[in-house]
Amino acid sequence: MSRARDGAAPALARDAGGPATAKGRATRARLLDAAAAQLAADGRIEVAAVAERCGVAPSVLYRYFAGRDGLVAAVVDALYDDYAAAVFDRPLGEDPDLPAGAGWLVREEHRIGREVAFLYAHPLGRAVAAGLVHDAAATQVDAARLRRHVAQAARNIEHGQRRGELDPAIDAGLAAAAIIGALRAVIADALGRPEPPPEAEVVATVVRVGRAVLRAG
Repeated sequence: MSRARDGAAPALARDAGGPATAKGRATRARLLDAAAAQLAADGRIEVAAVAERCGVAPSVLYRYFAGRDGLVAAVVDALYDDYAAAVFDRPLGEDPDLPAGAGWLVREEHRIGREVAFLYAHPLGRAVAAGLVHDAAATQVDAARLRRHVAQAARNIEHGQRRGELDPAIDAGLAAAAIIGALRAVIADALGRPEPPPEAEVVATVVRVGRAVLRAG
């Protein structure tokens, strides 16, 4: 959970100065991991508890994050970095379950399966996807990532249109917003339940919405 990407997050998620030494980077990573563990377990982050877990004074945290809000933002941003690595950055061709020569629609539906599997499995998937983290800092990061996901989905749809596999009359931006919005809403409902439905049912629901939006069979 300690990875961060340049330009990936709003200012709240960036270091307050940034550690210049290996020891400082290790301390920051421990604080971030401890905060993520507390959020997964308790649904909230408290500076004193995170510091105690790491065996440091609470004041140490402020060397590496812009206060509690900065720590919350960094935790949520790190989740989305892991999400991007698992869902978007790993080539679909690496998945043995994907049929050779699969078309655009099959490949993107396979990607939806990746997204659902990641959020079901990640310790913070339920807290973030189901909207259980109510901090403004978390909301800020989530909104920024939503915009990026919609933009990326729009580019994917445009690629399918250029390949002649999707109707060129479809507004890629609107379609992307509808599909990503549906995915988020379905995941939030599923993971917000005491007993979430099977992943396959969630994937099938989002796929049906996507096919309708893209006018695909």
